[in-house]
Amino acid sequence: MRIAQVVALSLVVFASGSALAQEALTAIEVKAEESQRTMTISCVDPAQPSLKDVEQVLAVSDPAQANGLRDKLMEAAAEACTKQVPKILVSRTGNGKITWKPLQ
Repeated sequence: MRIAQVVALSLVVFASGSALAQEALTAIEVKAEESQRTMTISCVDPAQPSLKDVEQVLAVSDPAQANGLRDKLMEAAAEACTKQVPKILVSRTGNGKITWKPLQ
């Protein structure tokens, strides 16, 4: 009886360790619908991309919009990291927001 409990406990610890390892998404790939360009954003240490990168990936025609769009892009990336989505497709809406969906 005691051996069965030890084996069962070992299996539970092993399974939970595997689940925790799967939860650690280190980075996501962000692809923009507007330009078909991609960038990688870290989930562990999310440094903001340069304004130039944001302009290129999101096909921004007015550089004055890049700073606000970068913040919205980082919010989308953080949400994708939380939801464990490794690749996302982002697009800009008419009112200046950024939406995302999982990229297949």
